[in-house]
Amino acid sequence: MYLPPMRFRIHIRALILCALLCLAGCVSRPPTQVTVLFFNDSHGYLEPFKVEKDGKKAEVGGMARLAGEVKRIRAENKAEGIPTVLLCAGDILQGTPMSTVFRGKADIDCMNAMGVDAMCVGNHEFDFGLENFMALGKRAKFPFLSANIDVLNPWDPARPRLPAREPLCEATAVMDLGGGVSLTVVGVTTKELLITTAPWNVAGLAVRDPVESAVAVMQRCETGRPVILLTHCLRETDAFLAAKTWGVSAVIGGHDHLLMSPPPRVQGTPILQAFEKGRYLGRLDISLDPQCGCPEVRRWKYIPIIAGTRADPKVNEIIASYAAKIGERFKEVIGHTDVYLDADRGNIRYSETNLGSFLADVVREHTGAQVALVNSGGIRASIPPGDITVEDVFKTMPFANEIVILDLTGKQLLAVLQRSAKSTRADEFGGFLQVSGLEFVIEGKQARSVRVGPEKKPLDPGAAYTVAVPDFIAAGGDGYSMLKDLPSRKTGSILRDLLVDTIRRKKMIRAEVEGRIRRR
Repeated sequence: MYLPPMRFRIHIRALILCALLCLAGCVSRPPTQVTVLFFNDSHGYLEPFKVEKDGKKAEVGGMARLAGEVKRIRAENKAEGIPTVLLCAGDILQGTPMSTVFRGKADIDCMNAMGVDAMCVGNHEFDFGLENFMALGKRAKFPFLSANIDVLNPWDPARPRLPAREPLCEATAVMDLGGGVSLTVVGVTTKELLITTAPWNVAGLAVRDPVESAVAVMQRCETGRPVILLTHCLRETDAFLAAKTWGVSAVIGGHDHLLMSPPPRVQGTPILQAFEKGRYLGRLDISLDPQCGCPEVRRWKYIPIIAGTRADPKVNEIIASYAAKIGERFKEVIGHTDVYLDADRGNIRYSETNLGSFLADVVREHTGAQVALVNSGGIRASIPPGDITVEDVFKTMPFANEIVILDLTGKQLLAVLQRSAKSTRADEFGGFLQVSGLEFVIEGKQARSVRVGPEKKPLDPGAAYTVAVPDFIAAGGDGYSMLKDLPSRKTGSILRDLLVDTIRRKKMIRAEVEGRIRRR
């Protein structure tokens, strides 16, 4: 048997010893584990609520229950030495009386108590104006994130941010996971921000492209550090983000109100979203290589928040204190319906619904206008059969939009209907209009065969029509820029209050789909 010279044998032994030492080093440093919990689009639903499930009413959601589940997971992880991060993907405001009356204070207090680590800024965070947004940011014990929102510089539009002003929110948050490992969270907000809240709420703001902004931030991030993109954008934008960035563990999103299960993957990056209104808590378990910091998503799941979920007593106490301040006025029964008044997102943003037509009729009858148009994005919740309370109306119409009157030519009115008709079902376009005083057909993405009035006369391009709309639409919201600079007459009537008064007067609400909007 051949034996190499002694010096070579010594070298081989040294190499083997080095390999064993390296292996021992690796064994002594197992992969770092981290659990990322997340939710999105809670829209003020701090209290549990009921939904129809298999023909029965089931209680779901509730921020105290969501907090209780977070607390349980944190305790389990702590016992195993695993850090837990809690993220919110935006739109905490607007949808319930509690959120509306207290303008987000109750929501922020609950999120502080449950230990949220960072929140991406959603478009509805500005629904009570810029000053309220900034006050909520100061109240929060966690950072508001968005890398693509800037304050306009009136002296130099090419450089949006004012030189001596603090940024409106942070671009990133870095979280220490222990053992010399940290997690970077990058936030970006939808470009639709400027048209999906009232224009006066975001005057003076600029929103840059979310993909370009995220790429720019990623270029400045330290290599070897795991990154999560926390977004409030459309799912298509999330897919672009996953394709254009690198080294991203996951894209956690909001805005679409989707339960992305299973999460789609783009270039290996999972894209997740946990539906809406606190009905699910998303969970992502990530393993980090101790040598290079490379992340590996080990598992994901969505945990339903239901009646059996144990609530966190501290958060429960906060919600109860705010509920006591509201009192009983929102529990007042003002009417009744024997039919389901449909505002389901997938229906009302694509077709005529009975609730949409009823609301548009209320506006037209109150104003005496020939035509009334109501944007479906302002109609946020269905009303189930049974007694109708003031709270039901506030959930349906959380926005305090005033009704205004416009004088439009037939040509201008057709342009408005064309804007409404351009979307697909998948778009869930909030600017899709519910109508009263006219009917029309949508062929492809075009409004055709428009007929106006009880006589159903063809729309005359040169004739003048009085049209009642929410002030949000009249100001160019949802992309109705053709209305932005037109003169309008204020009515002093808030649509939500008008709905309460109408239901209180009529008592029994009967509404049905009448074929005002037909698709071919």
